[in-house]
Amino acid sequence: MTAAGSADRDGARSALESAEAPAVSNATGADHAETSARTFRLVLYDALASEAMGTLTAGVFLVGFAVELGASNSAIGLLASVPFFVQLLQLPAVVVVERVRARRAICVWTSGIGRGFLLAAAFAPLVAASAGIGALIAFLAVHQGMAAVSGCSWNSWMRDLVPESEQGRFFGRRTAAATALATVLVLLGGGFVELWKVYIPASPVIGYSLLFALSAAIGLFGVYLLSITPDRPMPPVVRHVHPLHLIWGPFRDANFRRLVMFLASWSFAVNLAAPFFAVYMLKTLGYPMTTITALTTASQLSNLAALGPWGRLIDRFSNKGVLAVCAPLFLGCMFAWTLTGLRWVEPVAVYALFGIHILMGISTAGMALASGNLAMKLSPRGEATAYLAANSVVTSVCGAIAPVIGGLTADFFAAHQLSFSFTWSGGPEEVTVQVLRFHGWTFFFVIASFLGLYSLHRMAMIEEGSGEADRLLVREFLLEARRSMHSLSTAAGLLRIARAPFSFVRTAASRERPKKGC
Repeated sequence: MTAAGSADRDGARSALESAEAPAVSNATGADHAETSARTFRLVLYDALASEAMGTLTAGVFLVGFAVELGASNSAIGLLASVPFFVQLLQLPAVVVVERVRARRAICVWTSGIGRGFLLAAAFAPLVAASAGIGALIAFLAVHQGMAAVSGCSWNSWMRDLVPESEQGRFFGRRTAAATALATVLVLLGGGFVELWKVYIPASPVIGYSLLFALSAAIGLFGVYLLSITPDRPMPPVVRHVHPLHLIWGPFRDANFRRLVMFLASWSFAVNLAAPFFAVYMLKTLGYPMTTITALTTASQLSNLAALGPWGRLIDRFSNKGVLAVCAPLFLGCMFAWTLTGLRWVEPVAVYALFGIHILMGISTAGMALASGNLAMKLSPRGEATAYLAANSVVTSVCGAIAPVIGGLTADFFAAHQLSFSFTWSGGPEEVTVQVLRFHGWTFFFVIASFLGLYSLHRMAMIEEGSGEADRLLVREFLLEARRSMHSLSTAAGLLRIARAPFSFVRTAASRERPKKGC
């Protein structure tokens, strides 16, 4: 072969390789985008399964189940505190995650075990009547304890899986899809319970058992989704840190410690009142389950409407700015609960509760997104497991103590009342208008409202490191909220809510496909 022929062949080969290189690069990019889309679809589907499971086994359904089993106020308070107490298991969970460094495996196994005990909780009515509530508390404690360990690994897993610049939007869409599904399930679950009471009035508790069994099955399907979600390996450890240093490290960070103080005090204030809202409506106001689920639905719809605006405002401004708007709004709603038992409010009490639930839904949407994002933001990369677990443990302990105190002192406050009224005399007859009346659970609502003011003081001390003026945030929120609430009043807006669980699956994949990797 001549030198010229060899040169021509080499030139042709080089030209062919250079022509194929972009095609190979494009193919690799397409595969990467497809893998990313599949990853985020699985994360979203897992959120839907977890939300379905939680909706049918918490809130009004858990309270109704406990009441049908004959739970006392103390037992209801203990039941409300269990999910917080078991967060202490995150302390050893941090050590396990850092030592084993297989976050998906830990998450899958602990979730599977815990949801198996949730299925066992469905059979609590089959236990002797005197031990039924005890069995329910015990089974749920194991379920929620395993969920705490699973959540420890899941938080760290997602912290590395989702890019920081996209966390606000992605988790906002994820939460919105889950909230939309929960809205539908609350209505279906409430209707099912009421129909069961109508057609099988002798055994109303069995209706709740069936809901728990269904939720456990959905939860086990969620475990399967977790098992096939891609994992991102944790970075190699140069040297192992002593467990005590690992656990106490976050508390040496002054700014993160301020965040923990804020969230801990907020958790105590809120959980002194929130676990007893459903009890108050069932026992004191005497509302049926259908009314309570309708109120819950109103709260979830407003929550859904606000999630998108809050996510955009967090990305545009700051988490702390959103908290400064949402926290006072939620405290005002808690205080408004004290007015619902007044005689002059009774004719419009249901309408007042609808308004309170709508505003609470808006405020809790922003609180949940902003507080979670702020905790992630202030957690150094590579140390998120320890930081997030430390925050969760402290806030959960405070949240656990509050409902226990509430349950133990409920009987005392039920026997006392405090009233404030105005009296007009000197005319044909004396007129007295009762302005405030605290009795029973309403004592907790007003106490929690004032304790929350201390949390606002703690929040002001946190340094987020970014953000713009709060006055701009308020103006932007009002514009976003007006647009979102307007869409809810139209047929197109209602259709968007009904289709949300499915449309968010598509948009989460299509919007993230060009940018994200797994």
